[in-house]
Parts: sequence; structure tokens; C-alpha cells
Amino acid sequence: MALFNKTKVVFWAKAHSVDIYFDQNSNNVFNFDINLWTKHSETELDSLVTFVKQKKITDVTILVPDDIVLTKSFIYDSLIDTIDQKEVIGLAESFVPFAIDPEHISYSLAQANKKTVIRAQIFDKSKLDILKANLAILKINSTETIAVSTAINNVIVSFYKEQYFLLYPIAHNEYTLYLSNGKYVYLATNLKGPSLDIQKIINYSTLYFEQATNKIFIPSEAQFEIIATAQLDKTPFVDAQIATELKKASNLPLPVIGALSAIINSRVTNSVSKPIKKMENKKKNLLPIIAVFVVTASLVSIVIWWVMNKNKTAVDMESPKGTETQQLEPTVAPTIAPVIKELSKTLKLQVLNATEINGQAAIVKEMLTKLGFTSVEVGNAKENITENTVAFKKSVEGVKEYFESKLDSQFPATYTADNKETSKYDVVFTIGTDLKTGSAAAITTAAPTKAASATATPTKKPTATTSATPTTEP
Repeated sequence: MALFNKTKVVFWAKAHSVDIYFDQNSNNVFNFDINLWTKHSETELDSLVTFVKQKKITDVTILVPDDIVLTKSFIYDSLIDTIDQKEVIGLAESFVPFAIDPEHISYSLAQANKKTVIRAQIFDKSKLDILKANLAILKINSTETIAVSTAINNVIVSFYKEQYFLLYPIAHNEYTLYLSNGKYVYLATNLKGPSLDIQKIINYSTLYFEQATNKIFIPSEAQFEIIATAQLDKTPFVDAQIATELKKASNLPLPVIGALSAIINSRVTNSVSKPIKKMENKKKNLLPIIAVFVVTASLVSIVIWWVMNKNKTAVDMESPKGTETQQLEPTVAPTIAPVIKELSKTLKLQVLNATEINGQAAIVKEMLTKLGFTSVEVGNAKENITENTVAFKKSVEGVKEYFESKLDSQFPATYTADNKETSKYDVVFTIGTDLKTGSAAAITTAAPTKAASATATPTKKPTATTSATPTTEP
């Protein structure tokens, strides 16, 4: 019980400082001009070490800014239930300004309108390692991390369940724009004011939802201009008012309130284990009944088969002999199919998506894995093309004949022996058409680029090594 009665503490680790919040009504906010995302010595952290000792802080929740944990969503143009993590990383890597570590990415899938949305959160491992080292100096033993975007959504979803945008200030004339629906954040992107053009991001919302999102929450004291051609339903909010309604200290900002909510929810979830076990026991009790049913059905099937075959034999024996007339079929010379050389299934294959259509590399990868190939990587081509191509090494014989015989109806392509012998891959498949229609894929200019906004979600172009693919692929 001591764990639940202990005052909860939130560290909001910002770019140049750390704000410390206690879940109490007074004496609850402290600030130190220390950047926990930069490595410090014990001497540099001395003031914070002293504070942590005085307050007897051992457990904290860290609020992580949305440039250290990136929230992005990708579109997969078919319905999928699972996706390989490597493909999600492939979709994300061209939009993320840091190396992606597989242990620091989480994602979920949402199906709608014959497509799948891959919602991903990617943490900067190098920054988290620095944070961990600094917390070790502070002798803080237990930590949880939560993105600022997720924390804010924890608050909004408590009273608004539909899709929405929210603009939250992070510095002078700097804001983060969040796109959320229910308990999920689909996009977090940083904008600089005082004029904020958000129409392109509004257009992105039509990729994720049936209609464009027009609800937007804005801070009541906002001094910026929102530029958009769409009609927006603007709702001002005040952090203090929301905090009071949620029975929290009025000086706690939205992200902190949401982080405190996350702490409570994560602890409450542990209490549902017993009902789950009961359900599992019920399933176990049903197993003998199911087994009896299966055995009985099998016996009945055998009896029916025996009776039907016995009757058939009797009819055959009663039929008069010599009444059949023989019909001579014309003799047709057999056609000899060309012998197709089987390729080694350990060949290294690469699939590149050179279109703006997400999920196409995953489709071709699935074709290849069904043929038995075990090394297939996916990615995005550097340039768009309008036809399918297959480039292979000259040293690999029979590539054109094999794949034309296996894939021509699904993936018609031009084959060339242009792949360099020094290449990592033996065969490279490049997609330039819409695989569903067979026509050249349209090239759009609306897709966000890294230079334009590292946080903007991709329109319909996956990246990838693999966005989720039937797993996360481009």
C-alpha cells in the first residue's frame, strides 16, 4: 500500500531545463536549469542530487519531448493484421533524424476503409541512454517514460472521444500540433509561428480517417494566426481550468496531468489478471467437450463413407457388361514445357518501392517469401519510376526465366543484368506501377520531406526497408 500512497513525481525534461512536479496541491513545482538530455558529471548535477535526496525521490515519470520521441503514422493500402517490425522501421527511417533502435519503437495497427494505418512512436535511443546515465547519478531507481503528445491525449480523451487537432506551446512562437483520435495519437509535428499553416496536415487526416479533421483545441492565450482553407471548429482551452475539473492542482500543465493519469492507469491494469485467469480456466474446462464432439463427428463421417461406397459397388456389379461404347479421343502430341532452373532460396533479394503508394514493397515481398526465398529486404527507391524493373547479377543464372514464369502475371517487369557484382543484393526488384491496376503510379508532390518537416507524416509513400509490412512495408 505504501507504493500507492507515495506522492507521484513527474520530471518534464526539456531542452534547457527540467521542471519537477509533485502530485500535491502546494509546494509542487520546482525548476532546475539542467538539460538531462546532455551527459553531466556528478559535480554538474550536484544541486539536483541534493534536491532529490531532500525530497526522498526514488520513482519518477519522465515527460519526453516530441523531438526525442517521434509520433508518426503510415498508410498501408490493404487490410493487414500484423506487420514485421523491420518494415515499420523501413517506413519510418527516412522521416526520423536519428538511428532507429528496434527496442525503442512501438506501433499499433488500425483498419479502416480497406486500408491499414500504422501508428508508430520512435524513441531516440542515444538520448535515452544519456538520460539513464544522469538519473543513475541522481540515484533514481525506477522510471517510466511517456511522450508529451501521449500525456496530453490522456487528458483530452477523458472528455472528448473523437478525432481532433491540438496546438500546444513549447517555446516562444513554437508549438506542437497533435492529431489524435480516441486513445491514440496519429501525428505530432512542431511548428513555428506567429503564422501557422496547417492545411497540409489537415489533408493528411483524410488518409487516416473517413473525413478531414476540423476540430482543433487551441490555448486561450494564443497569439498566433492559423492559416487553413478548411472550416475549423476552434475550441480554446485553459490548462488551469482543466486541471481544476480533474481535481488536480491548478498550476499543473496538461502534459503533467496526463503523465499522472498514466501512472494511475498503469497500476490499475495490474488488477485485471484474476478475471483473465478465470476466462482461461473456462476455456480449459471446454476442452473435454470439444474433444468428444470431434471424435463423434469423425466416427459418423467414416460410417457414411463406408455406406456410400458399399452402395456404389453394388450398383457397379448390377450394370450389364458390354453395353458401353468406346469413344476414341484424338491423339494429341504432348507439349514439352521449357525446363525452368530452380534458383537458390538463399539469394539476397531487395524490393524497392519507387511509387507514392504505401504497402507495395510488402506485396512483392510476400510473393517472394511464398516462393521460398528467405532473405528479402524492402525499402524505398531514391527516385520515382513508371515501370517495374528487375536487375540481377550476371553471375546468377536463370533469374529472368524463373521470375517471369512465377511472377509475370502479378509483377510484369523489364529484366536486366545491370546489378553490380559487388552489390549486397543478388536481385533488386523496383516497383514503378500500381500493382492493383497495373498502370503507372501517379507521382504526387504533396508528400512531406525531411527538410520540410521531420515530424510530418508521410502521405502515401512508405520508406523502407521493410512501414510495416505485411508488416510495415512501404
